[in-house]
Amino acid sequence: MAATRAKALSELSVVHRKSEHHFFVGLAISIAIVVFIGFARTYYLHTLFKTPKLTIFLHVHAAVMTGWIVLFAVQTLLIASNRTRIHRSLGTLGAGYAVLVVVIGCTATVLAARREVLAHSQFASSFLTVLALELTQMVLFASLVIAGIWLRNLTDHHKRMMLLATFCILPNPIVRLFIWTGFGNNLMILSSWALLVAAVVVLDAIRNRRLHPAFGFGATIMVVFLYVVYFGSRTIFWQHFAANIVG
Repeated sequence: MAATRAKALSELSVVHRKSEHHFFVGLAISIAIVVFIGFARTYYLHTLFKTPKLTIFLHVHAAVMTGWIVLFAVQTLLIASNRTRIHRSLGTLGAGYAVLVVVIGCTATVLAARREVLAHSQFASSFLTVLALELTQMVLFASLVIAGIWLRNLTDHHKRMMLLATFCILPNPIVRLFIWTGFGNNLMILSSWALLVAAVVVLDAIRNRRLHPAFGFGATIMVVFLYVVYFGSRTIFWQHFAANIVG
């Protein structure tokens, strides 16, 4: 009786692991597709769409951000194929690469806001709002990566933290998707991203019949922070402060 029960539990454990692998691999592939489609016109397939040439810095920025998406997908696939040793070795490189993502990401958004402010562009106010949001995204990204590294021995926490960290840079391709359609504003884009995060958390909770604390805490912090920053970035105080800093 005991042996039968142990065997049944073992089989359930195997099924659960496979379900986890399929879930995260599916998300990694979906993220890569969203990023590719979002930046197809302006980067990946820009020659086909005859968009303006990118500066060297923007090429570097795009390559670095793409690199993180590729790294996340590779790491997810390595775990799914039980190549844990390679995953851990690559994780050391990933920690350093995350620093590069933050540096390049912050630099890109500051330069974009500075360009619009110095040109007295009609879009300067919107870019200053985006500046606040994207700097917050980078802070959240860095915090979640650090949490993921700290919790690396708790695999279920680790992979959810790294997934949420990757979600922190997804608003950028989502912006491009809205631009394609010709409608939408920063609040609509933020809300679409928040709904996407919520959908992933809910699906995971349904699969496991419980809300995982890493998702519950991490996703809540992400969404709440970005909404607070969004509304704060529209105040006169932030607009003047940011304009003086970047200008």
